[in-house]
Amino acid sequence: MYEAGNRPARSRGAAWSPSRTRRGRRGAWGLGALAAVLLLASVVPGDAAAAQAQPAAATRAAAARDPECIRPGNAWLNPGFYWRNVFGSRLGEGTIHESSYPNPFGGRIAPGSTFTFRWRPETTRNPVGAQYHLHRVNLASVMAVADVESVTGPGTFSGTTLSAQETPPQKLGDTVVRFRIRPGTEGRTATLSSADHSLTTRWLFANINNIWENTGSISFTVASRASLGCDSSSVLG
Repeated sequence: MYEAGNRPARSRGAAWSPSRTRRGRRGAWGLGALAAVLLLASVVPGDAAAAQAQPAAATRAAAARDPECIRPGNAWLNPGFYWRNVFGSRLGEGTIHESSYPNPFGGRIAPGSTFTFRWRPETTRNPVGAQYHLHRVNLASVMAVADVESVTGPGTFSGTTLSAQETPPQKLGDTVVRFRIRPGTEGRTATLSSADHSLTTRWLFANINNIWENTGSISFTVASRASLGCDSSSVLG
């Protein structure tokens, strides 16, 4: 029987053909090759990224093994704060106690070296009716040249801001932050100022604003180990 166009009609039960089997094998091989290419493409970028990250990690690890190298300074910043009424009378006051050891502020420190920063807000006289105080200090400038290795105490970080809540009459303990200066930051300066501090006081059903005193700023510079004359000694005088 013939179909239109005088071509032989195909049987519904087509017979086995060697050429069809070869075409099937070629098709299966092509699909396997395509899957392998796609798998390779998905793996290589991750491997490349990991390879690029290895030198940076190795640099930091090498810097961490170097002896401490710091020329300490003697600058410190302990901002004070107080509240007053509309008549100018003080309602309460307090101090932000801050210190570093070894102290890089006012001095110079080399990459790979570490220092600890202690922070303790204290309300010495609480305004009548004040429920709590939320203390904050923005350490963005320091964290631009140093990594945070550990934090202990009541304070917690949110981004670059360290904060703690004080609820009188309870007193806050020290929050201790350990920093390590990052490689490749030589020549940069880190600053801490009274403007980096903020305070929110909850009084009855509203917040009341405080006034800062003992304002100012302190800073340190990251310097190369060679410029500081570092050898095997831990701290330079």
